Amino acid sequence: MWRIGLAFILLVAGRQISAGIAPEAQNAVEPPKCYSCEGINCLRTTLQNMTASCTDKLDVCVTIFEDYAVSERGCLSQISLAGQAKCEAKDNQCLKCSGQLCNNKGRKDFKCIQCLGSESATCNKGATSSLTATQCGLPTSANSFCYVKVVGEHLQRGCSLTVKEQKSCLADKDCSLCSPEDSSDGVACNAFDLTVGSKSGASQGQQVMSLGLAVLGMLFLRFVN
Repeated sequence: MWRIGLAFILLVAGRQISAGIAPEAQNAVEPPKCYSCEGINCLRTTLQNMTASCTDKLDVCVTIFEDYAVSERGCLSQISLAGQAKCEAKDNQCLKCSGQLCNNKGRKDFKCIQCLGSESATCNKGATSSLTATQCGLPTSANSFCYVKVVGEHLQRGCSLTVKEQKSCLADKDCSLCSPEDSSDGVACNAFDLTVGSKSGASQGQQVMSLGLAVLGMLFLRFVN
């Protein structure tokens, strides 16, 4: 009888210990799960959440690129030999990470300034401020770009990751794209500035002109009278 009681106590204690372990610590003893895709499917927005489970606890998640476009994602041990070769060569076109579903970033050198001028005044002065570029998310387009955009009275800077975003920027006279390859000396390519408030400036000019004409009209009436 005492053996049954002891077994019950150990079972309860084991459950309490397990419940007290943080989820990330529990995940650490499980083989990782990675986002998975191959070829053109890596650029399809509807397939971005496909996953693959690794069989080895020591495996890692990877993203393989062709230039800046994603060509393959998955467990390192399960991707193509060409992809594994890029990782072995420590090529920028291979990005490895440890953890569950961690392979959701762009190339480690795909960095843009990401900020909102409405929240940070320095964002409106990219050319004269010390804004720091940060790694972008996973692109679903064949090309990766940074952008600067006029939004109201402020500038917005960030990563342009989808074809839809890139086409929208190209069609907007207040938006400009640049290639991360054009970054130099640690300065992101989207550190340049665009003219802010051009519409409001035109409105103010019209108001000044109207006021000037009104004054001239009053002087003319006085002169005539």
